[in-house]
Amino acid sequence: MPDRAVRRRVLSQNFLVDRRAIDTLVDGSGVAEGDLVIDIGAGNGLISQALAHRGANLVAIERDPALADRLRAKFATWPAVTVVEADVLTAPLPSEPFRVVANLPFGITTKILRRLLDDSGPLARADVIVQAEVARKRGTRGRGTLLNACWEPWFEFATGARIPAAAFRPKPRVDAAILVVARRDPPLLDPASRRDYEQFVTAAFEGAHPTVASALTLPRAQFAPLAAELGFGVTALPPQLDA
Repeated sequence: MPDRAVRRRVLSQNFLVDRRAIDTLVDGSGVAEGDLVIDIGAGNGLISQALAHRGANLVAIERDPALADRLRAKFATWPAVTVVEADVLTAPLPSEPFRVVANLPFGITTKILRRLLDDSGPLARADVIVQAEVARKRGTRGRGTLLNACWEPWFEFATGARIPAAAFRPKPRVDAAILVVARRDPPLLDPASRRDYEQFVTAAFEGAHPTVASALTLPRAQFAPLAAELGFGVTALPPQLDA
């Protein structure tokens, strides 16, 4: 297998080449002149180029050394574009408010979302292309997954346009879609309570007891009024509750 093909498989590289899809992503993000934006897995540079034309202060992160070299050559005369050869899972993120607009590598989408959303960094918004099923899972209200429950006090999720597999090279086996993640202002919970909240939610989802009542180990006399006040049934399961 040629080196290029090996890199594409190992790095989960499916480059977005459809200009209309790129315009849909970038226009929908609402990026404005002067915004600090990260393009994760910048690849062929087409998304980065569209963002640069909108006047963004762009950081193009690319793990593949050969592609990073091409990006440096492509943007050599663009002072507002910085190319960083790095793995986004370990690379430092900005300490000032920033946005992400990117076609995420499909194989590590959840790892990247964890990197962006698990800490209290200053991410303001992310408009990212992911597999369509991932966008549906993360962007549909009431899906009730553990990760959604852990993130939703601080971020709102929505799904955007569907992008057919034919818009990528090489062509993936499934369609993609845009996932939009926006920071809540104000958040539903004080960020100082984040660790306690995540431990609480994890215990409810992963514990041996299936219902919220049994996970909390509260007497029914205490739990029933609480459930009524908050608007869920006494037999509710953790995935049936919103944040």
